[in-house]
Amino acid sequence: MIKRITLLLAFAVSIGTIWWFSRPVEIVAAHQHNILLVKHFPYFKSQKIAWWEANKDMIKEKYGLPVTDEEGFYTVYILDYGDGYRVNRGTDEDADLICFDDMKSNANCIEKEPLFRISHSRNIPLSYE
Repeated sequence: MIKRITLLLAFAVSIGTIWWFSRPVEIVAAHQHNILLVKHFPYFKSQKIAWWEANKDMIKEKYGLPVTDEEGFYTVYILDYGDGYRVNRGTDEDADLICFDDMKSNANCIEKEPLFRISHSRNIPLSYE
């Protein structure tokens, strides 16, 4: 009986883990300064790079990112959408928020949860961090 419960539990954990890591990335919003807010971003760097490479053309077409400067430099910041937008009340609790001036709503901030950064310039190869 204990073996069955252990096997069932191991199976459930395995299925849950597979489901957790295979959820599709959801792009929630794109904002000024090359910021992309996402849900369910891959955990491993190789998967993050693969996702970017597979989706960069769509992101450019749909969201206009990345925006390059006059020298061809850009950095795209991918942040976790987390619990969504909230209001910056100006307290210490809100010190770790990034707010978006391109939104008219009072709830225009999210917690800074960086997931990935893609940088490019003419003289330096594409870098992923």
